[in-house]
Amino acid sequence: MIILFLALPSFAIEEILLEKEKSVKSEKFNIETFIHQPYLFSFRNYRAKLEEKGIDFQSSYIIDTFAINNRSKRIKKGTYQGLYNLSLDLDSTKMKLYKGGKFHILYQVGNKGVNSMEFLNSYSDLSSYDPMKSINQISELYYEHSFKDDIFNIKIGKQDANADFQALNNGFEFLNLSFSYLDNTPMPLYPSQQTGVRVRLKLPKEIYIQDGFYDGNLKIGANPKSFFTGENNYLNMTEVYKITHFKGKEGKYLIGNWIKTGKYDSYKDSTERNNYGFYFGFEQKLTNRFDDKSGGLSVFSQFGYAQGDINDVPYYYGTGLIFKGISEKRKEDLIGLAFGWHQFNRYLHRIENNTAEKVIELFYKIKLTEFFYIQPDIQYIIKPYGIEKNAFTIGLRSCIMF
Repeated sequence: MIILFLALPSFAIEEILLEKEKSVKSEKFNIETFIHQPYLFSFRNYRAKLEEKGIDFQSSYIIDTFAINNRSKRIKKGTYQGLYNLSLDLDSTKMKLYKGGKFHILYQVGNKGVNSMEFLNSYSDLSSYDPMKSINQISELYYEHSFKDDIFNIKIGKQDANADFQALNNGFEFLNLSFSYLDNTPMPLYPSQQTGVRVRLKLPKEIYIQDGFYDGNLKIGANPKSFFTGENNYLNMTEVYKITHFKGKEGKYLIGNWIKTGKYDSYKDSTERNNYGFYFGFEQKLTNRFDDKSGGLSVFSQFGYAQGDINDVPYYYGTGLIFKGISEKRKEDLIGLAFGWHQFNRYLHRIENNTAEKVIELFYKIKLTEFFYIQPDIQYIIKPYGIEKNAFTIGLRSCIMF
C-alpha cells in the first residue's frame, strides 16, 4: 500500500501540469495575492490542485536565536538553532482509492547550536525546537486510518506522541519546551519520535479515549525499524479528553496517565522498578473578538506528577494566557504570557539543596504574511535546576513556509 501511495503522486502532478498549461496565461504580480498566499512559492496554485487530489507537500524553515545571560558562570552567549522540515501526506479518500487512509512522512535537518539546558544547567529547554544534537533524519513515518467518520482511529509507525497526548494548542505557541508538554513525562517527541501504535475512540458529546504504546528508548535519530530495541523498554499512555463549545467558545479538557517499563534507579533504595505518572490540563477561550469571533483571550493550565523517588521533578505545573487580535489590521497577531514551576524531589533537596525552577515567558507573535512570521520572546528562569542563579534570555523565532 505504501509503494502504491508513493507512485501515485507523479501521475497526479503530471495531470495538473497538463491542465494548467492549457489554461494559464502570464499573470501580473499582485502584492495582496502574494501576502495572503499560504506558501512563499505557490507555483500558480499547482499545490492547491495537488491538495484537492490528496497530495499535500509541506516545507518550512524555523530559526530560534537567543541571547542568554548565565549569571552563575558570569557568561553571556548567543545561540542559533535552525530546523528544516519537509513532509508529504497522502490522503486515500481524496485520491479516490478507499476511505479513511493517510500516509505521512517527515524529514528533518537541524543544527545543535548552544543547548540552553547544558549552558544554564536548567531543567527546562528555552526552545521547543532544540534538537540537542545536529540531526539529519526521517523523524516520522506512519500510516493512519479513520473508521466510520473518525469514531475509531488508529495510527501506526514512527510518530510524535505529543501530537496526540497532552496536546494543548495554546501551550504550543510558546518557545519554552515545558509549555508544549509536561516535561516530567518521558514521551517520544521531536527530535526523538519513536515507533508505536495509537488508537482513539470517539464517544458521544465529543469525548475521546486514546491509548498509545511506544518504543521507550528515546534515542535521537532512531531508525524506523527500531521497534522495542535496546533494553526492551516501552511507554504506555492513556488519555481521556473532551472538546467543549460553551457559548461559542471552544475548550479542551484532558486527564491521563503513563507507565514506562524498565529498570530505573531509585533515590529511595537500591530497588529497580518501573516509572509512572499522571497528568491533567485544559485550555479554554474566555472572550471573542471581531465579527468572525476569531480573536479573543484564552487560558491554558496543566499539571503533571511523576514518581518521586525516580524522577528529578515529581511535580510540574504550567499556566498561561494568550490574546489574539491586537487590532482589525493585526487580527492574526498573538501576545502570550506563561508561568512554569518545576518542583525537585526531596532527595535532591536533601543532598544538593535543589528547590524549584520557575520559568516566566512573554512573547509577541507577528504574522507578517500567511507564510512568514516572527516571534520576539523574553524568558526569565528563576533558580535553574533549583540551585543556580537566575537567568535571563531574549529570543526571536522566525518561520517561513515554502
